[in-house]
Amino acid sequence: MSEQKVFEAIVGKEGGWWNIWVPEIDQVTCTRKSRKISSYTRTLIAAVLGIPESSFRVERELVSAAEFERRYTAAVRNTNA
Repeated sequence: MSEQKVFEAIVGKEGGWWNIWVPEIDQVTCTRKSRKISSYTRTLIAAVLGIPESSFRVERELVSAAEFERRYTAAVRNTNA
């Protein structure tokens, strides 16, 4: 049996929102409830890639709002360069 693909999700809270960024697919989603982070992340990845939610794992990294913004902004700048 092959190992499941692992996606990294960067998670930061700003105001009342949890922002979730999956760099590998360059997509962002958000939720107001921390208990929804996992399901929103899995749904986002599955929908964008057209794969079953059971076919991959997600590892989350919780960062400050400032760090989330720094990383996301840097990635956008690199994409647009």
